[in-house]
Amino acid sequence: MTTTATHTTERHLFTIAHHWRDLREHLATRGTTWPPTMGIGTISRRDQDEEQAEAATWRAEALRALERDPAQPGWTAAPLRLDVLDTMVTVEAGLLELADQTAAAVQHAPITPAPARRSWPDDPRARRTAEADDRRRNQLALRQGKDPRRWRYTGEQRTAPLAALWLLARTQGVRGPWRPLTDAEQHRIDTVARTSAVLVERALDVGDGRVRLAALCPVCAGPLDMHGGAGAAPVVRCADCGRTWSHTMHD
Repeated sequence: MTTTATHTTERHLFTIAHHWRDLREHLATRGTTWPPTMGIGTISRRDQDEEQAEAATWRAEALRALERDPAQPGWTAAPLRLDVLDTMVTVEAGLLELADQTAAAVQHAPITPAPARRSWPDDPRARRTAEADDRRRNQLALRQGKDPRRWRYTGEQRTAPLAALWLLARTQGVRGPWRPLTDAEQHRIDTVARTSAVLVERALDVGDGRVRLAALCPVCAGPLDMHGGAGAAPVVRCADCGRTWSHTMHD
């Protein structure tokens, strides 16, 4: 495993853990889609004058307000952003499954407590020795069982950010009650981390985005690419003639 690939995976896992609270906050916010309809709408409205475009905007706002009206019969918008919720459910399920599989393969089983004895040695010295051995074993089993570094299959630890951080420690080679990862195990973490980070960044619009649009350039009929993301306003550019469109300008 190359150093560059490992650092990339570390960045992906940190991105997931760092932005998980942001995802929770975005659950109740009004969302956007990628690619934004703004870019496509800007091109499709190129023949409308400003008065027609403004009227269309007001009609759309009125319809959205009507959908949000509690008194409106029939379907109303969901109180949560379903795209963000779907991202959180998908990413968390994938990370928990990956952490479970990784822990099952690399994590050492804790020592079990001493079994209950049916009888003790008759010799007092031998009995004291046996009792001391059992106490040491039970103490070690308790300490290993409560080791916070261990991945657990039940309990409050089973969240996406904690799974991401536990997998991050495995990728970084942090020492603990486990063996080092094999190349195959590291590759599986690389794949899941990369996919999950992309989903998180897309849901929050904090990553760079680029997509080829189905519409063709109205000037030369060339392919159109939309660029945006990371909080930047999306821009549509023709790959042939170079003409661009944005939210505020048509050239």
